[in-house]
Parts: sequence; structure tokens; C-alpha cells
Amino acid sequence: MVNITKKSPDEIKSDILTQLNNGPKSIAEISEAIGSNWLTTEKFLNELKEAGIIFEIISTPKMKVYKSIGDLAFYSLPFSEEIRDRSCALLFAIAGEWRKKGIVPARTMLQKVAIELIEQTEGLKDIPILRFHYGQTLAVRYEPSAKCTPLTLNESQLKKLSELIKEYAGKLAMYAKSKQYQKPGMELYKEKYENLERGFFCFNEENFKNIEKSLLKLSIFYPVELKHSFSLFDKFIYCATILLNLKDKELKKQGFAKIRELFPLIWDAITTEYFLYDAEKFILPAKKELFFQIRDNLINLKLSSISSLILDLESEINSINPIEIEASTDKESLEIRQLFVEGAEEG
Repeated sequence: MVNITKKSPDEIKSDILTQLNNGPKSIAEISEAIGSNWLTTEKFLNELKEAGIIFEIISTPKMKVYKSIGDLAFYSLPFSEEIRDRSCALLFAIAGEWRKKGIVPARTMLQKVAIELIEQTEGLKDIPILRFHYGQTLAVRYEPSAKCTPLTLNESQLKKLSELIKEYAGKLAMYAKSKQYQKPGMELYKEKYENLERGFFCFNEENFKNIEKSLLKLSIFYPVELKHSFSLFDKFIYCATILLNLKDKELKKQGFAKIRELFPLIWDAITTEYFLYDAEKFILPAKKELFFQIRDNLINLKLSSISSLILDLESEINSINPIEIEASTDKESLEIRQLFVEGAEEG
């Protein structure tokens, strides 16, 4: 039974935002939590939505779910309040210690240092680490303007943090990324960062071969658990391999430009699925259904945005006469292709 209390419109809106800042919720959940009836809650939700302060992320005949722009969780996933608070508090604690030294850390650097602090000290292992677009991250983003009480770190944690800040001071974010990518399990990111990304800046024959090798290595390192993105990724690799082996140099350059343009979209889909795959284990049972809805909507949105582009590329590839293609015959390329074939057969 909901206890209805008389509140002003501003009080109701404030209560709604407090609820949504702790994660996405349905009208029914918000109504019960703030003690206002369903119609009143919906009325003020609509006003907040029109003002651009909240967004409707799921809309079905049976349920509407909203999120707030103040929700710090990536993709507004329904993590528990404890995970949100601990993750946010750690980021604020690290940022606070960094500022004491007169440095305002970049967000990427802050996330990388947080990961290292969790891994290298005791007492923080309950804070989730997830793989995302640029490697490992926490479940929430850092926003200096957010209301968050910094985590109280013990002496050992503060000592390690001081060492990390000293190490990273003056370094660019790419230093933190490169260091993280050397860890076991980060081979996909390492290959993409060290070889593929850098190769995208050169238009020459030798580089085309290196790009092909790097793409085939990505296929070997592709995580088998990411099943949603695999089909489009596999088609992309096939098309890219053909384009990079065209005999006509001008057509090859044009194909390379298409590969370079399309790959970030592919990577975005893969790493979004990676993040969601890692996040699932930290979602409470009561929120799993909502999580699955958000996950499926996100993945479908990402894949649908690139499926037509891949289809167009496939059509172009299928129209190419085989005699216009010259496959790589150097030893390293053949060895990589063999590993790729063996991995496909095992999968």
C-alpha cells in the first residue's frame, strides 16, 4: 500500500530525480518509493522529460522505464546502490588526492589508476572492473559536479595511490592505456592499439599488408563469449581482407578508406557487448529483467546501425572478379590465416 503524502511539485520532482540518480526505474517503482500516486508521478515524469532532465529508455504497453542525466552508471545499467556509491566514491577519492598535488586528472587516467589501485591493494576488490571501449573501467563515469562523498582510504591504499599518481603525473592517457593492455586477457585491445590504430594513418602497400595481419590477429583474439557482434565482425574481416588484396592500387586505397571508416563502428559494437557481458554478473536478480531489456535494446541499436553498411560492403565484394584479387603469400600471413581457420573450426 502506497502512503500518499502532500508534497509540492518541486519536492516531487526532486524525489523523482533522487530515485533516478540511483539507477533506471519504472513509474510503479518511483511512485512507491516517493509516496505519490501513479498519475501524479507520471505527470511530473513527463515534465522532467520535456525539460531534458530525464529520458525514457524503455516504453512498452505494460511498462515505461526512465533514467536521469545525473545517473553516473555507464548506459544507466541497474547496478546496485552499493556498487554505484563505492565506485563513485573511489573515483572521487583518487581525484581528491590528485588535486592536492595541483593536478586535475583526465577521466581516462582516473579510471586506469582506479583499476590499478583495486588490483594492487586489499579492501577494494568488491568494486567491479569491466572491459569497455578503451580497456578496463569502473561501472560509473567520473563527473566533478556530482554529489559524492570520497571513499576513506587506509594507509596502505593511500601509499599505493601516491605511488601511482607519481608514476602517471605528466603522462598522457595513451601511457595508461598501453600499460593496461599488457595484462593477460587484454590481447584484443593491445593488438588494436599497437598495430591497427597506428596503421590506419598510412596509405602504402606495406602498411596494407600489416593492416590485414592485424585484422586477422583480432579475429584470433576475438572473445568467444561475444556472440551478438561476431557475425558482423566476421563479415567485416572477410570484406577487409579482399579489399586489402586488390591488384588495382587505387581501388585498394579506396577500400582501405572504407575499412578505416567502418572499423570504429565495429569496435564500438564489440566493446559495448563486452561491457554488458561483464556487467551482467553484478546485476541483482530483481533487476535482471530490466538489465536484459536495456542490453538487448543497446546491442540491437549498435548492430542495426552498421548491418546495412556491412551488407553494402558485401555486395561490393561479391561483384569483384576473383582475378582482380591477389592474396598474400608471405610466410607470416599464411601462418596467421591458418590460425584463423583453425580458430573458426574450433568455434
